[in-house]
Amino acid sequence: MSASGPYGRARLRGFLLCIGLSDSFGRLALPGLGGARYNASVSTPRPALLIDTAEWFLDEAWRAHVTPRHWRRLPPRGEVALRAAFDALRVNGVRATFLISAITAERAGELLVELIEAGHEIALSIRSPVPLDEVGLEDRDAYRRAWHGERAAVESVIGRGVHGFGAAWVVGEAASDPWWHAVLRELGFQYDATPRRGGSSVRVLGGSSLEVMRFAAWRLDGEQPRLMGLPAAARAAHEAGLEGALPELSSLAASAGASVAAQLNLGARPAGPLPAPPSKPAAQGLAAAGLPRLAVVVPLKDEAVGLSSLFTELELLSRALADVATCEFVMVDDGSVDETWTLLERLARNRQRFRLVRHDTNRGVAAAIRTGLLATDAAIVASIDGDLSYDPMELRRMVPMIDDADVVTASPYHREGSVRNVPAWRLLLSRTLSRAYRLLLGSRVSTWTSCFRVYRRAAVTHLPLDHPGFLGTAELLVRVLRRGGRVIEHPCTLEARLLGFSKMSVLRVALGHLRLLCLVAVRVVK
Repeated sequence: MSASGPYGRARLRGFLLCIGLSDSFGRLALPGLGGARYNASVSTPRPALLIDTAEWFLDEAWRAHVTPRHWRRLPPRGEVALRAAFDALRVNGVRATFLISAITAERAGELLVELIEAGHEIALSIRSPVPLDEVGLEDRDAYRRAWHGERAAVESVIGRGVHGFGAAWVVGEAASDPWWHAVLRELGFQYDATPRRGGSSVRVLGGSSLEVMRFAAWRLDGEQPRLMGLPAAARAAHEAGLEGALPELSSLAASAGASVAAQLNLGARPAGPLPAPPSKPAAQGLAAAGLPRLAVVVPLKDEAVGLSSLFTELELLSRALADVATCEFVMVDDGSVDETWTLLERLARNRQRFRLVRHDTNRGVAAAIRTGLLATDAAIVASIDGDLSYDPMELRRMVPMIDDADVVTASPYHREGSVRNVPAWRLLLSRTLSRAYRLLLGSRVSTWTSCFRVYRRAAVTHLPLDHPGFLGTAELLVRVLRRGGRVIEHPCTLEARLLGFSKMSVLRVALGHLRLLCLVAVRVVK
C-alpha cells in the first residue's frame, strides 16, 4: 500500500484532518520482537526495555482489517494499558523507555509525571496510515509538520524534551539512512525506535544502533471491547496476545538494562518551542457562499454503543465537506429499544446542524431513510449507514456527481470497488442478488442493496415504497430506473461493522429479495 500519487495524498489529507496534530500512534505488537527471554549470561550489555503504549486496536494482527478511518471511532484504552505496565515494572524496579503518543499524553498527564519521577524515559510515538518507507516524496512535509506538533504537545505535558521517536508500521532494512532520519535530526531527536523487519534495535541518528526488547502494553488490558466483523484468525491472534502477558513482561524486565536514553548517555533536555499556531480557517459564511445544502440522513436502530463516535465522525464530515456543501444531519431513530434516543437527545443538544426524528416502532431502514427525506427541504440528500460500513468521507466525491444523476449510489461491486472483512457466504449472496436485478432490468448498475447514497430529493420523494425494510433500497432504484431516471455508481469499499450487531435477518431478507425480483419481472414494481 503506497501513500504516493493523487489518491494517496487525498487519503493522507483526510487522515491528518481527522486525527489532528495530537492524535498520534504508538508502536505495535510485533511477533518475535521481545517475546523471548534475554539470555543474561551473555557478556554484552543488557538491552533496554521498550514499552509500546499504542491503543489496543492497533495490534499488528489487525493492520489490514482495522483501517485508519476507524481509529478515532474506537474506545481509547491506552491510559489503562499504560498504568498496568507501569505498575508491573514497579515490582521489578527496572527503568524502561515508554513510547507515548500526543493524545495519550493529553489524557494521562499526571501519570506521565509519575513515570518520569520513577526514572522511566518517555519517547514520542506517532502513527501513520502507511509504513514510513512507503510515504511518497510529495507527502513528507505534511508528516514533518505533524511530528513537530506532536513532539511539542508531549513535551508541554511532561515539561522536558524527548530524545526518541517511534513510528508504525514495521519498515524494511533496505535504507541505512531513510528519509525520515533527516527530519528527525531537524526536529531534535537522537534516536529512531521505528521497528525494522528482522531486527529488534533502535537506530541512533548518527549511525550506531542499540538492542532493545519490545513489549505492547495493550496486552495487559483484559477489558478491551470485542470487535465484530474481523476474520476469526485475526481475532484469535489478538486474543492470544493477551495470554501470559504479565509473566512475559516480568521476564523481560528481569533481563533488561537501563532505558534507551540512559544507555546512550543522553541527559535531560528542556522542552522545545511550541509550533506556530495554524492559520485561521476561512469564516464559515464565506466558505458556504454559493454552496448547495446537503441533508445527511442517518437511520439508527439500537446503535447506542457507537453513537458518540458517530457524532464525532459527522462533525468531521461537515468540516471535510465545507467547500462542497453546507451540511445538516437528520438522525432517524427507527424504534430503538436501547438508549439510542436518550443519547441522541443529549448529543444533539446545542448542535444546530442536527435534527432528530423518531419512529415509535421499528419500520425498517428504507422507511427511516424516507422519513429523513421528508424531514428536510434540502434539494440534495444523502443517506449513510449508522454503523459507518462505508467511509462517510466518500461523500466529498459523490455529492458533485448528483449534478448529472437522480441517484448516486456507493458500489462495492463496481469493478473499481472492494469489500473488507465481509464473510464470503454473505458476499456471494449479495453479489448474486445484485446480478439478478442487473440482468432483469438490463441495467449496468452493479450494486442494488447499498444504503449509502446521494439523492436529488425531488426525484425520489414522490415514489411509492412497498418494502420499508432492507428490500426498499433495491425497490427505490428499480422505480427510479423504470421511470426514466439516471443512477450513477461510485466505487467504494464496504466494510463489516466493528461495533454492535447487524439488525438484518439474512435469510428473511434473501427470501424477500427473491419475491421482489418476481414482482419486478412481472412489472408490478415500476
